Amino acid sequence: MTEKYWRIFAVIAAAGCLSVFLKWQYASGYVLGCIVSVITYKILERFCDNVLKARNSSGTLGHFMINFGIWAAVLAFCAVFNQYFNVIACAIGLTAVKLSIIIGSILYRD
Repeated sequence: MTEKYWRIFAVIAAAGCLSVFLKWQYASGYVLGCIVSVITYKILERFCDNVLKARNSSGTLGHFMINFGIWAAVLAFCAVFNQYFNVIACAIGLTAVKLSIIIGSILYRD
């Protein structure tokens, strides 16, 4: 992602943090989801760089299993500690990077 997309992500993350005025569990779940979204994006970015350098796509299934496992673990964590984190807000936060890429692709059609 370029700097433009990270700015869009920052706006989306900040907008989600405004949910603290509704209920603080919403904001904590959303922030946790955003953090894990960035972590899994960085894992994906590193994996794609390695695949392009090696010109071999082995390990693709394992990579996606790890990413989905991380997402499932975070959502399960939120479900167990639901007095601190909202599961739905966390799931929305997990999509923040994808949403910023989609919005950036629509806005910056160059």
